Amino acid sequence: MKEYDPQSFDHLAEEYDFVASLEQTPDFFLEHLSKNRRRVLDVGCGTGILSHELARHFTSVVGVDISESMLAIARAKRPAPNIEYRHADANHLALNQKFDSIVSRTTLHHLADVPETLRALQAALEPGGRLIIVDNVTRWPALLPCPMFLFILKAGLKFPADLLQHGGRTAWRLLRFRTSRHWLDHIKTDKRLSISQFRQVYGMALPGASFVSLKYFIGVIWQAPDRVN
Repeated sequence: MKEYDPQSFDHLAEEYDFVASLEQTPDFFLEHLSKNRRRVLDVGCGTGILSHELARHFTSVVGVDISESMLAIARAKRPAPNIEYRHADANHLALNQKFDSIVSRTTLHHLADVPETLRALQAALEPGGRLIIVDNVTRWPALLPCPMFLFILKAGLKFPADLLQHGGRTAWRLLRFRTSRHWLDHIKTDKRLSISQFRQVYGMALPGASFVSLKYFIGVIWQAPDRVN
């Protein structure tokens, strides 16, 4: 497996934004937000798709990402008076404020030390705050690292459905992205856990967390203890 290149998204930011804007929905996150809606942190905010939606529900949103190219798109396409987009490495978060909710979509599997990052996020939650994560898993751990031809095959199998849903031009654009060298090179660096490994790693770091199966992903919800008087 290749080492993760922190700048890998810089080479595909625009096309990734096009694909993500079609495929990503905020539903899971919106269903599990904390009761208090003052501040929220989006870790690995990318081009700001989720951050922009959260700005409708929170007084203040901070979105952090390691890719300057992704952040440039977020600032240009999805600005809002209550969103601040910051350049930061999720491996080394220096958080000097507390948040009512912290969210992260398909980011933590790139990190060197997931438990350490989870501890930093826990410490940045207000009492009763929510940590809400969606990340990749593999259902076929015996195939790790996953051969690239399987991702190309999967892209081809998606094409007919994309054709029906989006039309020819968009379907071809999605297929080109999913089979592009930059995207396949990025996938090679993914550190996907099996479902059981994921539950073990996150369960130890986040005692009492809830897990939700989301097809190719797992959702995690963890609530910080309320303040003890």
